[in-house]
Amino acid sequence: MDKQAVLKKGIQEFNDGHYFECHETLEDVWMIEVGPDRPFYQGLLQLSVGCFHLLNRNYVGAESQWSKACAKLKKFGNQHLGVELKSLIEQILRCQKMVAMVQSGQRRAFDLSIIPCIQYV
Repeated sequence: MDKQAVLKKGIQEFNDGHYFECHETLEDVWMIEVGPDRPFYQGLLQLSVGCFHLLNRNYVGAESQWSKACAKLKKFGNQHLGVELKSLIEQILRCQKMVAMVQSGQRRAFDLSIIPCIQYV
């Protein structure tokens, strides 16, 4: 399996808003990965699942998955395997804040335009 090709495909699916498909694609790599990159793939999976929950208005599920994703991805520094992580984590944190505002009633709805975009170099 060409892990870089699968990663690139998963990122494209994510950026196109196909979060379930992204999860399925990246899960193929995550399941066979036994090295130190395993949590990286899992973090991207959790990000995708969080976005899927968001679109289904499962704000608790979205926030939970995003928290797990951030915890894993932060361990890989600013960039890993061609993925820009610093900006991605900042975008996830912004989403978490907005979800909290929706849950508390400070906002009526989540602004979908702030959903993260994964930058692949």
